Amino acid sequence: MTAFGRTQKEGFGYSVTMEIRTLNGKLLDVVLRLPKNYLEFEDMIRKRISQTMRRGRVEVFAQITSSVVEQRAPRINLDVARFYWGQLLELHQQLPGTDRPKLEDLLRIPHLFEPAEAHYDQEALKELLTDALSETLRQVLGMRSLEGEALSRDCLARLASLRDDLGVIEGRKDVVLAEYQRRLQDRIQELLGDTELDGNRLLQEVACYAERSDINEETVRLASHLDQLGALFSGPKPADGRRLDFLTQELHREVNTIGCKTGDMDTIQAVVRMKSEIGKLKEQVQNIE
Repeated sequence: MTAFGRTQKEGFGYSVTMEIRTLNGKLLDVVLRLPKNYLEFEDMIRKRISQTMRRGRVEVFAQITSSVVEQRAPRINLDVARFYWGQLLELHQQLPGTDRPKLEDLLRIPHLFEPAEAHYDQEALKELLTDALSETLRQVLGMRSLEGEALSRDCLARLASLRDDLGVIEGRKDVVLAEYQRRLQDRIQELLGDTELDGNRLLQEVACYAERSDINEETVRLASHLDQLGALFSGPKPADGRRLDFLTQELHREVNTIGCKTGDMDTIQAVVRMKSEIGKLKEQVQNIE
């Protein structure tokens, strides 16, 4: 599920800004961006996220700055400065009539400044990062919870629609068989003319048709899957996204089998509606962790 959180924490001479964005995904994929001088905290952050989330793409951005001037300001590399200063003086001696080099000439030379060495209190910074991460995760989980409630309501409404169409299919089973027997009897009687119809043979044909087109197992499994999905969406515990994936796939399989076994128009129309609802349901459960 999609969500966003941002937290800024200050303390121990540091400022930490943490941003987390989550996107839909079947597996857990953590993308972490830390300043290169603080990569030692990467495992700690990844472990905390994997303990909190199970699915989706999780993008984490962390910015760490020091409020201590000595750690922020670039430094002059004195060895490099002395080397270039000697080069400038030597060049001045070899070029008569030139002005003696000045300090500003030296400061214009590239690569004279270098980043300040990173010296930090590891435990203090770890504590600050942990606090920022915890607060940001709370924001993200709060947004995901709200989205989950909306998804749950939508999915429960689709389950109700599927139950309605399942009722239509179950209600047509006996009617379809009776209609087939009547049509078969009329057709045979039409072919035989005045010849007496063999009732036993007719019953055998009807029995064969009933066996080929029997969808009782499929409807029973459909009802069971719908009940399981309803319990997952409305239960006290968070629904397991992978189990939801499996159950929606089973719904589609059973409905497809029913469609292959029947030629009844009302049943086929119900099957088409159910396939449409299952497709939408499958898209929704992809967003659930």
